[in-house]
Formats: sequence, C-alpha cells, structure tokens
Amino acid sequence: MYGMMKVTEKNIANRETDFLIVGQGLAGTMLAFELHRRGKNFVVVDSPSGEKASRVAAGIINPVVFRRLTKSWLVDDLFPVLKDTYHELEKLLSCHLLHTLKINKILGKEEGSFWRTKTVENKLESYIHSEPDTTFHKGGIEAPYGIGKVFNAFRADLPFLIDRFREFLIQENRFISEKLDTGDIIRKTGKVQWKNITAQKIIFCQGFRASDNPFFQPVKFKHTKGQVLDLNIPDLEITNMVNKGMFVLPLGENRFRAGATYRWDFQDTNPDDEATAELTGKMEKIVKVPYSITGKRAGIRPTTHDRRPVVGLHPDYPEIGIFNGLGSKGAMLAPFFAREFARLLCGESDTIHPEVNLLRYYRKK
Repeated sequence: MYGMMKVTEKNIANRETDFLIVGQGLAGTMLAFELHRRGKNFVVVDSPSGEKASRVAAGIINPVVFRRLTKSWLVDDLFPVLKDTYHELEKLLSCHLLHTLKINKILGKEEGSFWRTKTVENKLESYIHSEPDTTFHKGGIEAPYGIGKVFNAFRADLPFLIDRFREFLIQENRFISEKLDTGDIIRKTGKVQWKNITAQKIIFCQGFRASDNPFFQPVKFKHTKGQVLDLNIPDLEITNMVNKGMFVLPLGENRFRAGATYRWDFQDTNPDDEATAELTGKMEKIVKVPYSITGKRAGIRPTTHDRRPVVGLHPDYPEIGIFNGLGSKGAMLAPFFAREFARLLCGESDTIHPEVNLLRYYRKK
C-alpha cells in the first residue's frame, strides 16, 4: 500500500501530541509502531543525514549462541513477540519483512560431540537438530567435520522496514526530517516543547548518537563498529546461511552478504581496509571458490557496557525517555522491548525488565 505510493512530507503545524520520538532507526520504528497499535498520537523526527546501523545490519535472528551453544538471552520470550510484530507490520505496510532462515554451523574436529551434548543439556531441541550432519557437501564450502543445523531462525529486512515505515509516517503526517538539537528542548511541568511541537513525553531513539545526549550521560555506552561485504559468488551452491566465525548469507542470483566485524576502537563510520582484510581472511577458510566484492558497508552498533538494551524514563525528568542499546541482536530484541516500553508509556504496566531498565545507571552506590 504505502510502498507503491509517492509520498511527500507535509508541514506539521503547531500541534500537541502524546509522544515525540527522536530517531527512526530500528528502535524508533518499533516503538512508533507499538504506539500506533495503541491509537496514540505521536510525531517522529529524524535527521536526514542520520547514519543507522539498521541500514547495514543483515537482520539475522539466531536463537542460539554458537560459542557456548546456549539459548540466546530471553529467546523463548522474544520469539513469539517478534513473529507477531513483524507479521503485523507486514499487514500494515503490505510487504514481506520476516524471512525464515536455516543456519549451517561449520563444525571443528571435536565439536560434533559438544553439539550433541549441549543440545540436550541446554534444551535447544526447539531450535536446532541434535545430530550433526557429517555428510554435508556443497560446492564451494569446506566442512570436513560436518555441520550443526539451526532450523528455527529468521532474517528481518531492516532497511526495507525502515523505508516502508517512513513512507507510512509521512502519509500519516507524523514525520519530520530534521536534526533535533537537545538545546532546543524546553521542559515544562508534565510536558516538553520542541519548536512548534508540545509533547507529553519525548523518547530518544538515537542509536550511537545517544552518547552525546546530555540527559543520559550516566549510561555506559560501549558502541561497536561492524562491517559487512556484498559479494558475487557464481559457483557457491548454498541456499542456507553458513557460519564459522562469520556468516555467509545467500541473497539469490549469486549475491551473498558476509560479516561481520566487531571493533571497539574506531574513528568513523566508513568501511576500512583492515576490516575488509579480516573478513576476506575468514572467507578463505570457508569458501573455496572465486568471489568478487561488490560492496562494503559499515555502521556503529549502539551497545552498552553490559550488552543489554537501555529502556525507560529519566528518574528526574519523567517526561524524557530513552530506547537504545539494541546492539548486534536488535532484530530480535527490538519488538519485545518496544512493546514492553509502549505498555509502560501507555499505562498498561508499571515495570521494565530490570536488566534493561534505565534506572540501573542511576541507582546510588
């Protein structure tokens, strides 16, 4: 519906609204959607030049942590919500966003028995096959000790989601393309004002830019830079994602995406030669056929010191909130915590999961 229409921004005249959301990456998109479902009034403001990790992320939703072969944090709670959320977004936006995905984990020499043991020990039968496939053979992939199979995974098309939802917001006259300066925010009793908009609450969904937000300086951000490669590999005969220290994801028509790197020390958001060399070095251990690099992309993942999202209202300024820190698992975490935050904002609940609650950074020692 909205993806096929030519939409243009309209002037948003002086208005009062329930919520002003700053940022329309994955966090801002998911929170806006949950408020829309609840019939709330809101406006989203987003910088036209804002860089978003969501536009670089492959959107992989993997229910297991391969290193320890354990369930991903809260996965049993996250999966029902994410499937419902993405499917409801698909209905609203008339597009396909959530794709089923199978992952083949290339095993090392001693990993077969480890895979069998941990599948049972950590109750992973709903997500992976307990018995490794030692007969795996696909042209172009080297897996002499077999593979472990993840059958219950997904890929969310995050750039497509953000673009379609922006078109929806513009059509609904709920979007402003402008960089918001926190110095322009005026706090009043029970509300905030930014230029011609008065809101009951302002929620910051700024990604890694939140580090510069003066309202949330106690939050211990530890952002990571990630890079991916777009590849053309005509002779690689796989239809499922493979993983061994990195992922190689088939996209169809000989197109693949490979990644990702993790860097804590970085100067900018641009792809760099060091990350490219790291990825190609790992690629050569997995892919044994020629390939060409067709593109390089990098982004900054918004991450906290404890690798948990940060969600909630400021303890001193309850009209100001934050939804951030989704990190490398944002496609899986965002639907659940956007719903939980929306329930708090709309008076349906008075709690936030303690491991993501903003207040963990404000408690007195």
